[in-house]
Amino acid sequence: MILDDPKPWGPRLGVHASFAVELDWALSSAHRLPSAVPALQKLYGEDPGLAATVRELWGPAEAMTYPGYLELSLLAHSGGLLFSTDSDLFLSHFEKMCLSAPGDLPLMSEQPSDRTKLLRRLEILRTSPKRRRRYLEVVRDVWSRLRPLWEGEGMRAVEAAIAQRTASLHMIRSWEEFSQSDCPAGHLEKLVPTLGEDGELAVVPAYFNPKRLVVDLPGVVVLSVPTASSGALARSRTELLARRLKALSDPTRLAILHALSQHEMSVTEVAKTFSLSQPTVSNHVKVLRDAGVLSQAEGKGRRRLAVRHAVVDDMVADLQKILVYSAGAT
Repeated sequence: MILDDPKPWGPRLGVHASFAVELDWALSSAHRLPSAVPALQKLYGEDPGLAATVRELWGPAEAMTYPGYLELSLLAHSGGLLFSTDSDLFLSHFEKMCLSAPGDLPLMSEQPSDRTKLLRRLEILRTSPKRRRRYLEVVRDVWSRLRPLWEGEGMRAVEAAIAQRTASLHMIRSWEEFSQSDCPAGHLEKLVPTLGEDGELAVVPAYFNPKRLVVDLPGVVVLSVPTASSGALARSRTELLARRLKALSDPTRLAILHALSQHEMSVTEVAKTFSLSQPTVSNHVKVLRDAGVLSQAEGKGRRRLAVRHAVVDDMVADLQKILVYSAGAT
């Protein structure tokens, strides 16, 4: 629903559902395992091969600083389907949207390097039939597994969140007030003024969304938020955070993580660095990998251990939110 009477102080305000945004979060979780969304943890936990397939959709040259698939929203927007929940319509128009995708966008919400890589993704999908077919094949596979949950529970949760937010629109006096509970004004102050009164600031509650995301598109700034900030999703995030913090509560494991954040090492190299036996290091590494903060891959003839920085960043951000909210409540 959109507020029909635009105020002189800024853009229209809207609350919408979006299949493209849901799909973006569903794919992104393949990079953030264990996932804070139970359904996505179950999907990728039961089929690690699917998670690997999703992660391999884009190579190092197209990898952004955060593991998102924002090109889906860009395509949907250019095809007039950004605020549609019709997955069949989106998927059937996917190739057409790729072929007509814009070659240049401001994308002021993104870092310059991420903007370049997003535009590169659009160019690849526009010019490479093979990559386009592969991308669509993976998207269809992921969505076919999530669709029953979406149609049975997800859509209702989104509709309830939209109804709740829409009911309070008539009391909103400014776009800052509209968005302040979801996103500090500092994240939007450079984007919203570019919209003018003909543009729209749109909140998109998303069922598969574990956190908040802002993106600017022509004529609209999208603020994606979880369908709820409490309940099962919030509890799943705190439980996941607690498990990760427990893994890091051991001083040796914390020291190992710090060392690996400086450069990748093998188990043997870690053992030498800390004067520990290889079995001891292997046990510590297993705990850290199970917590999702370490990855392991072949390199230089042996398995190399590396910190999953995106996961650690999420953990720190979640902890900061909890501590800030707690401090504000006292």
